[in-house]
Amino acid sequence: MQTSQLILADRQKRFFAYLIDILPIFMLILGVFYFFLGFDEVIEQYYNRGDDVGARTEFLKQRNWIRDISFFVWLVYCIFMESSGKQATLGKMAMGIKVIKEDGRRMSWSESFSRNLSKLISYYVFFLGFIWIFFDRKKQGWHDKMNKTFVVDKKYKTPDQQA
Repeated sequence: MQTSQLILADRQKRFFAYLIDILPIFMLILGVFYFFLGFDEVIEQYYNRGDDVGARTEFLKQRNWIRDISFFVWLVYCIFMESSGKQATLGKMAMGIKVIKEDGRRMSWSESFSRNLSKLISYYVFFLGFIWIFFDRKKQGWHDKMNKTFVVDKKYKTPDQQA
């Protein structure tokens, strides 16, 4: 499929779709840690005894757990939503964009799994794989390039939708 035929999603739409998806997940995980796992006490100790290495270490450890668990939950959520008939997460739906394969078709569950697992590379290399989207002329992140996917405007009709 020619990329000139695609209606590629705006970079800003992709970013805002990510925020729409990740913020509720992050707030939910933060709430669990805060109300049930003692993060409220860790925060209090961190701010009241900021020079205490133990308090700082515990705060950073739990903060990193919250971040990493949120990212993992987001990945699992993306796997199922992007391989669904909507081809999009709730954030992507709200922004009017969806994910397609290079040939224009919807991703299978295994293809979505591969694409979203590839986001770990984009994530762990200082987010460079995601930042790449802002500089790539095809608006693809590393995970898109590795899996031959595009994020397009929802107006784009896949071959099975055109039939």
